[in-house]
Amino acid sequence: MSADVAWGGAWEHPVCGASGEAVWEDEDTVFSGHDCGREGEVTWSAEWHCHSCGDSGDAQLEDDTSTYADHECDDDEEAAA
Repeated sequence: MSADVAWGGAWEHPVCGASGEAVWEDEDTVFSGHDCGREGEVTWSAEWHCHSCGDSGDAQLEDDTSTYADHECDDDEEAAA
């Protein structure tokens, strides 16, 4: 897995309407820190991007979830050759 993968995304708590954005590294846990005390789950719409090769992907996540792009960068293999 490439160390050059970064994530970014937006979270939303539909019950109260709160939302926010964040950027984090691959294999980190995404956590909004939102706690309004109302029922319902915070959800994330997130994207990852590899700064080495430009590959990317997206995911729908629950709050307090570890993220893994599961990306094998082609640039890493070319550099080793």
